[in-house]
Amino acid sequence: MANKHSHSNPGSIAECDHTFTYPADISTIRLLREDVLALSACKEYQTELIDALLIIITELMTNAIKHGSVDIPNGKVSLGIHFENPKITCIIEDNGPGFERSSIPDPTLPEYIHREHGRGIFITEHLAKEVRYEYEHNTMRILVILEQH
Repeated sequence: MANKHSHSNPGSIAECDHTFTYPADISTIRLLREDVLALSACKEYQTELIDALLIIITELMTNAIKHGSVDIPNGKVSLGIHFENPKITCIIEDNGPGFERSSIPDPTLPEYIHREHGRGIFITEHLAKEVRYEYEHNTMRILVILEQH
């Protein structure tokens, strides 16, 4: 676990309160949800915000496993969570090829409504206060900020 950093949003997983690394295997999704729910800080937030956090983590970690780590032998995906009431910041990283956000079409448009991909990003952006996509040094990083009201 990383040290706490007060009064600022972390920019990397190393700056988060809690860090997790998992094998890039879809079966780890259930485990990561359990690991997040076991964090005592979750009890300090409204149920709706923790539900949103779990949905976002599930969607983005699934994407990191299925798309970011698909061709990487023994690939890993990482998750960092930083609690600073009323905000929660989560960061997801993989060592895949990355992507441009603009390449993911709106899944609510009629021509994309039947596609099986792109909904996780869409859901995340609607649940979060802020979402940032960064790719550098062979690392895809998605930083998500949620805030309770």
